[in-house]
Amino acid sequence: MTIKLSKKVKARIKHRLIEAKNYFYNSVKSTTPDNVRLLIFGQGRTGSSLLESLICSTGYFFRNGELLNTDKGEILYPVQYIRGLTKRKASENIIFHIKVYQLTKDRRRPFDPADFLNTLYNDGWKIIYLRRKNKVIHALSNVVAEHRGHFHKFNDKEEKYSLSIDCNKFIDRVNERFKFEDAERSALANIHYHEIIYEDDLEKSDTHQATINRILDYISLEHREIGTKHRKVNTQSLKDLIVNYDEFMNCLTAHNLRKFL
Repeated sequence: MTIKLSKKVKARIKHRLIEAKNYFYNSVKSTTPDNVRLLIFGQGRTGSSLLESLICSTGYFFRNGELLNTDKGEILYPVQYIRGLTKRKASENIIFHIKVYQLTKDRRRPFDPADFLNTLYNDGWKIIYLRRKNKVIHALSNVVAEHRGHFHKFNDKEEKYSLSIDCNKFIDRVNERFKFEDAERSALANIHYHEIIYEDDLEKSDTHQATINRILDYISLEHREIGTKHRKVNTQSLKDLIVNYDEFMNCLTAHNLRKFL
């Protein structure tokens, strides 16, 4: 009798095997390798995937994405997992990105973000803190991504959407972004990090090379040309995007958020 496993189950099994392998390497290898280790710390829709792809396009790194994403299962021991990965790939520079809530609300066993970041920092990791200044557009970016069913865009095809915004739910989203940023800053309180701001450093493609050059300086690597297939998802004006635009603007005014537009 042959048992056919779904792609989801196969992915979870593979995920657990890699987890076990990393724990093994962490336990049998006593020294930490002398490779460059770079962590991107920031919320979803701040450009973390874009930033990782730009950094990896230099050829110094291979993409690892969100190593502690719980979609395939919760990593039981995050620090040991990361240390094992570093030792297992001792000949490679290591990069990944993480969201503060992947250590807290996304887990059944919450892990203190400050402890996690401080431990990695003391292990020799370099930290990039990535954030968006405009929390209204940040929250709206999430709404658009959920509406289209995909969080990333890799072509120049024009996309148009018509969204009706639920005011109360949207304000909750914005407030959540502020709350997450407070948690991020608290976790970073005792760490030296390199800050990247989406609106200044990533939103426009003509800023990408200078942004990556500054990061390469931060991690003591020579400058290289960069590129990416990532494209900006929404290029519409708010009036064209939001069906109930006037209601939306009145909502922002009532909550003292119109200053973000």
